[in-house]
Amino acid sequence: MRDTDRNGNLIAVPDVSVMELADGRELAWIEYGVREASPVFAFHGSPGTCHHFAGLAEVASRKGVRLIAPDRPGYGHSTYQSARSYESWTRDVAQLADHLGIERFGVIGHSSGGPNAAACGRFLADRLVGCAVVSGPAPPGANVAKDEMLRSNRLAQRVAPVAPALSGAVFEAGLRQGRRAPDKAMAWMDRTLPPCDFAVIQRPEVRAALRAELARPLAATAGRAAVQDLQLELKPWGFALEEIEIAIHVWHGDADRNVPFANGLYQASAIPDATLHRVPHEGHWIHYTHFDEILDCLAA
Repeated sequence: MRDTDRNGNLIAVPDVSVMELADGRELAWIEYGVREASPVFAFHGSPGTCHHFAGLAEVASRKGVRLIAPDRPGYGHSTYQSARSYESWTRDVAQLADHLGIERFGVIGHSSGGPNAAACGRFLADRLVGCAVVSGPAPPGANVAKDEMLRSNRLAQRVAPVAPALSGAVFEAGLRQGRRAPDKAMAWMDRTLPPCDFAVIQRPEVRAALRAELARPLAATAGRAAVQDLQLELKPWGFALEEIEIAIHVWHGDADRNVPFANGLYQASAIPDATLHRVPHEGHWIHYTHFDEILDCLAA
């Protein structure tokens, strides 16, 4: 399979790798960038897969980074885990790092990947060289107002806790429709995204990567995994932000309508050693527009 770079040139898409975890589940991942370089684990949003960072492969290569993007349980080629928690995810990450012979690494979590990155900051502190939470939600105790959030996101957050089966079916139907007609899905995004995010998906390398991900085969458990992500975000996380003892970089656009800026502001105030990177007039997809700087902060 092939995608395109920012100039529209065809580039090869790396293959997905799969390992067996200690409990028998499978964990899948894909690598971008430079193999013999500083490793950074990158956690996708929801719903999503390890291809979430395909549009940033060129940046990873240019920055001399080995970007390792795993599928969370239930997405892509990773086995669904009914009892998943943020702490259990850190154990999966540690097993993957051991499998790859990596002792120390950075982590980045975008959107729903954010709490998973923060959990690594809490439970894998001795192995991290840096941690970035990008456009990620705050824990429920923050009581962040949802007035600025997109209506579809507010609805999903209300329904998922009380009707998970219905929510999963809705997510799965939407994902399957996107796979059948990726161009129509992209057109829907064009119509519904805020202007700041609409501008981002007009970039050729971003648009090509998004369309390619929409068109890829869909895991049968992707809808359930998306609901599980929401459920985990909306209940106590199993750790407190105040317990994180390493430096965390919190990146957030102040025009974000998927996960409003107040989420990032709260996280930066609660984590003892946090640096807030407020990105003026930009939205949810700042990982596409500021990935160079995000990678730089992990090595700072």
